[in-house]
Amino acid sequence: MLAVANSGPFAVAGVFGIGLVIGVIVLTTAEESLTAVVKAAARDIGKSFWVGLLTQVLAVPLLAVLLMACVLTLIGILAIPIVALAWALAYAGAFTLGMLSVAMVIGRALAGRGKGSGDRAAALRGLVVGLFALSLVWFGASFLATVPIAGVLARLIALAFTWALATVGMGAVVTSRGGIARIRVETTWTEIPVPSWQTPTPVQGVVAARRPMPGSQSAGPSSDL
Repeated sequence: MLAVANSGPFAVAGVFGIGLVIGVIVLTTAEESLTAVVKAAARDIGKSFWVGLLTQVLAVPLLAVLLMACVLTLIGILAIPIVALAWALAYAGAFTLGMLSVAMVIGRALAGRGKGSGDRAAALRGLVVGLFALSLVWFGASFLATVPIAGVLARLIALAFTWALATVGMGAVVTSRGGIARIRVETTWTEIPVPSWQTPTPVQGVVAARRPMPGSQSAGPSSDL
C-alpha cells in the first residue's frame, strides 16, 4: 500500500477499481458468507480486533507447525509447497473478505440502507461507499507524497488505519467461522409426522383407527340398520 501511495492517485484509483470488482464478485457468489462476516464485524468491533490481532500473531507459528508436521514423513515433504500455498491463499482470502466486510460496515453507516431499495442494492451501495471512504485516506497520502514530513506522516496514518481495519475484518472472519452460518432447524407442530396407528380425518383432525374385533362382523339384517 505504501508503494501505491507513492505511485500517485491513479494507482490508488486502480486499487479501488480492483477492490470494487472483487467485492461485486464476492457479493454475487458468496453473499451469505459476506453477510455473516459483516454482522460479526458490526456486532462487536473490539472483539473482532483482538481476535484478528491474535490471528496475525499466530499466523507464522501456525505455518511453521504445519511445515514441521510435513517434514516428519516423506509424503509430507512433497506436500510442503502445497501446504504453504494453501496457507497463503487462505490468509489472503480471509484478508480480502475481512476488508470487504469492514468496507460494507462503514458504507452502510455513511450511506444508510436507502428507501425502497432491496437487500442486494443496499449491500452494493454500502460496498461502493465503504471502499471509496477507505480509498480517501490513500488519496490524501498520495497527494502529500512529495511533501517531506507531511507525506511520511500521511502514509503512516493511512497504513495504520488500513491495518486496524484489516485486523477487525480478519477477526470478524474468524469469529464467524469464515462466514459459514449454522442453519437452525425448528420443528413445528404441523411438521410432526402422523404415527402409523392414527388416521387423519377432515372433521376432527386425527383420531385413532379402530381395530376390527373378532365376531364384530356378524351377518344379519339387524347389523345394517
